[in-house]
Order: sequence, then structure tokens, then C-alpha cells
Amino acid sequence: MEIGLYLMSDRQRISEADRRFIIGRSGGRCNKCRIELFVQNEFGEKARLGDDAHIVASSDYGPRGNEEIGQQQRRSADNLILLCKTCHSEIDQQPNKFTEEVLLRMRDAHYRWVEERLGSTKVTKLRFHYLSYINIPRADMYASVQSIALPNFNLNGAETIRQLGINAGRLMAQYTSVLNVEELYSNVLTDETSIAEFAEGDYWFVNEVLFRTKRIAGYDNLPDAWRDDESVIYRDFGDWRLICLIDPRWITTTTTLVEFQSGSYKLAGLLHINRIEPEKGRVIASPLFLGSPDKGASR
Repeated sequence: MEIGLYLMSDRQRISEADRRFIIGRSGGRCNKCRIELFVQNEFGEKARLGDDAHIVASSDYGPRGNEEIGQQQRRSADNLILLCKTCHSEIDQQPNKFTEEVLLRMRDAHYRWVEERLGSTKVTKLRFHYLSYINIPRADMYASVQSIALPNFNLNGAETIRQLGINAGRLMAQYTSVLNVEELYSNVLTDETSIAEFAEGDYWFVNEVLFRTKRIAGYDNLPDAWRDDESVIYRDFGDWRLICLIDPRWITTTTTLVEFQSGSYKLAGLLHINRIEPEKGRVIASPLFLGSPDKGASR
């Protein structure tokens, strides 16, 4: 199994780079109804719920077909839009309603919406020299949305970062550069942040704090573990609790895995908000990056 890329189509004429680009700019969501299309990243499942769809059809006779547009342009990112399967069917079966101009406006509006969800605050943070945890699929999406160069790394079929051996350090170095970019925007979590400030799909940066860890790794069924609040790290902020779901695949080294099992671990990082449960006083998140800032290299 390849980790890091969960692609929306088997059509080889669309390049890997263009697929990753539209997934990232779309925040992994349908550009029309905005349903999240990558449920495996939250629940440990590999289902994909959408397609990288053509705006102008790949053939002259498809929906919105235009023989004046060449094949190279038709399969480029400029002519792609990420859709769930329901919206894809609706749009292709109603081409008079969903014209090329309508779809371009829809996509542009969705991209603006995704950028707004990242937060308008530029994060002031120390540089990271070591990453304990890298959720590669979500990190790739975030990098694409922020127009950050994606790491170019051959995973050679590895199912966990730790299986890469010495190459795990090289992968970590490349993703550290993503987190250390100058223009990093997200919401910033502090002790004064209230649960009412969160929304599903938001990104939040948390400065280095002490998390409690609970039974990381050793599960055949991660969704069941997460439902029981296991394989998680958590921290209380006043009257609410932040719970971060930990998938052991994304833990970077064996030493770090042991540290995650120690009961407490001091970490900073970037989080994606999966679910808010105000009645229980809980916010459920998936970390993109967790690590230790370099205290001697401030911005």
C-alpha cells in the first residue's frame, strides 16, 4: 500500500501533480456540496467518495465538450474540479445548467472558502527541527492549499513511516520544511480559546504544551479504539477537552513511538478539526504535524 496519496481517479492521463493539487486546493471536499471525501483519514478507512472531474469533457462529445480545446489543456489542473459522486452525476447530466463558466465560478468560490477555513492569522512560531508525527495525506492537502511545494519522496510501498528506516529521517526533513514556511496561516489555540470558536474543517496551531497520551498503538481496529478514546493524546483547556486521534502509521521513529506510550508528551503542532461535541465538552482533531520546536531559532 502506498501511504500519502489517496487519489480520486484511475485515469492515467491526469498527472499525479495535478491530482494532488486539486485535492489540496479543495481541502479534500466536494467543490459543490463540500462533503468531506477522505473519510479514511479520520476513521482509518481507505474509502474515497469522489472524483477528479473534467470541467470541459475529456472527449469532444462529453458534457461541455469543446473540440477547440486540446487534450493537454483538458487534463490539466485548470480543467479539473473535485466532486463527490452525487454532484458529479448531477453536473454531467445537466450540462446546460452547469456550464463551464458556472463550474469555474463554483470552483473559485470553493477555493476561497477553503482558504478562509485555514484561518486569517499568521502563526508566530519557533522553527521545528524534529517531527514526531506526520499525517502525510492531510499534510499534502494543507501544503497544496497554502501553495507550499510538496515533498518529492519515493515511499517504495512502505505502510508506515518507520518502515522507511534511515529514509524516514529524510522524509521528516522534507515535511519539516513544509511546517517551517514563513507564511503559515491557521487559527491559534491558547488557554483562553473557547469551544464555541471551533468549526469542523478548521485548522488550528497549538504551541508546545503537555499532552496526556492514552494507549497508543497495538490495535487491529483503530476506529473502535478511537470510539473508546484510545490511541489518542488529549489536553484539557478550561471547561473543554481537546482529543487528537493518533494513527501509529504516521509516528516517525520507534523511539518516538515509545515516547507516545509514556503517559505524557510535550508537543506542538498543526491540527485539523474533525468534530465538535459541545454537549460533552470535547473537540476531536486529527494532527497533521506534531513535534518539538527548536528553542534556539525563533522567527
